[in-house]
Amino acid sequence: MTDRLESSQSASLGVSDVALSSKQKSAGRREYSEALKRFDANVCEASAVGQDCANRLETAAIGYSTYVFSRMCAHAQALICAAPLSRWTRREFERWDIAAVAPHARSILEGYVLFRYLADAPSSLDVQRDYINAIHLYDCKKRISILPTILSEADIEWLKEQEKEISSRLLTSEYFQSLNEKAKKTVLAGDRMTLPSKEDVILSAGIEKDEYDFYFNYLSQNSHVFSFSFHRMEPNGRGTGIENDFDRAAIFMVLNFCSGLLGDAVDRLVSLFPDSAEVRKGIESRFSPGPIKNLPKHVKRAIRRKHR
Repeated sequence: MTDRLESSQSASLGVSDVALSSKQKSAGRREYSEALKRFDANVCEASAVGQDCANRLETAAIGYSTYVFSRMCAHAQALICAAPLSRWTRREFERWDIAAVAPHARSILEGYVLFRYLADAPSSLDVQRDYINAIHLYDCKKRISILPTILSEADIEWLKEQEKEISSRLLTSEYFQSLNEKAKKTVLAGDRMTLPSKEDVILSAGIEKDEYDFYFNYLSQNSHVFSFSFHRMEPNGRGTGIENDFDRAAIFMVLNFCSGLLGDAVDRLVSLFPDSAEVRKGIESRFSPGPIKNLPKHVKRAIRRKHR
């Protein structure tokens, strides 16, 4: 655990470059601020490229990959708003607590893996339909199991009909039938939304399993009130929100890791939509909504007119 919290500051931000073996004894204010600026630049580029790629007609898997990318951007923006010393927000005090960023970082990790799964889908339209039908089926089953006290009986019945229809599509698909029995059973039960196993999807995204497991479990511990979140709290220090070496180093580590994920995701999206590369300008990228510095000129003009 401590070894990973001491991950080194690295100029290279690719997913495969965030090596668990590298060490960072501490992350002072200077190191932290540099990591925050790198993450800020990646969030700006992701937001700008994501908006530039919107409303385009694409194949099923590519189209849905942009939806997942937009959710990555949403969590990235929420994370940078929560991170101490962020230029994105104005507040009366800073809260130095890994719990402030952990839920969003975990969502970025999960989103990245799903984004790459869809963005890297085979070119066959039939296979891509199976990819999306598996997600539709997962969604139907989750809504039926989670929302019975919120949805009407008619809504539940409609979802059940959708579930049957989507299952039928998969069962008559040549590609789906080529999967092993365990995979088919798992997908049809709504236990996962990817056709390959979670382990295969993670590896295909370019992340080593031990790396994924560490970050997912560590971030989960600090997203919930599990033992990591309270077992080693210190008076006026770790776990209290007051600036301290542990939480600063933990947030530093998360910022660097998420910078790698966002940077690689933007690279992949630009490879799918090459013309979007021109909006990629680091912290100077333009998008809306966002900090005033990053708003497009026409948005700034509209705001000025509104306040005259």
